[in-house]
Amino acid sequence: MELLQPEYKTFISPLIDWKVLDIHSFMNNSHFEKFKNYKYAVKILQRLRNKNILKVYRCAFNRKNYYYLTKHSMNILGGQNNALLNDETIFHDAMVSSLCLSLKDLKEVVLSIDLEHKIKMVNSQSKFDEIIPDARLVGKFNNHNFCSAIEIELHQKEKSRIIAKANNYLKSSIYDYVFYFFPDDRTLKNYDKILKEGVGDFYNQKIFLFTAPDIMNGKNRINGGNGLVKGEQKSIYELFSYKNEPVH
Repeated sequence: MELLQPEYKTFISPLIDWKVLDIHSFMNNSHFEKFKNYKYAVKILQRLRNKNILKVYRCAFNRKNYYYLTKHSMNILGGQNNALLNDETIFHDAMVSSLCLSLKDLKEVVLSIDLEHKIKMVNSQSKFDEIIPDARLVGKFNNHNFCSAIEIELHQKEKSRIIAKANNYLKSSIYDYVFYFFPDDRTLKNYDKILKEGVGDFYNQKIFLFTAPDIMNGKNRINGGNGLVKGEQKSIYELFSYKNEPVH
């Protein structure tokens, strides 16, 4: 098996948790100052691609490159194969990672975030019908711990699926809240209407709806979005009493 320099292993190891990252996310997660240099990071990522350590996905929407592990590199890093990407869901996975990294910057509230593949690893012995969200956020706010499911809906699902999943979440004792994120207000309003008609107005006591208008542009931020929380217009920042966008 080909050896990989320890510092390179450290550089790409966040992919075990986040599955797919753009170059700026690599730089922000790096512990080495030299990897925070854009030109140097580009050089190293290209070298790792040539060695079949990384693959790249070029997003047609935002023209950004997203890097992910190969089976070869997964073996080198000692990770589980469920961190490998599925070609059919690669765009969605890239947007999930991007948005969750932005949520992670709410450091005064967010204690941890695990993506779907990490949840499945922990819950391998759990009930067959347990809900597995796109991500799970554990946080603390106003001296209260909470666990929230994260769902990123880039496109509207079928009405029956939306209602069925909402009912499962409302019955679940695992999650205190559910945060849905949409790319625009239109999709948020459609979900709100469907859930009010199919479940009832009370859904919004546990299931909160937010927009992340920059997500399709590949920007790791959630500012500028709107939200619907317990019947009130409230963004994710307003929910957690953030006056300004957190600094990376």
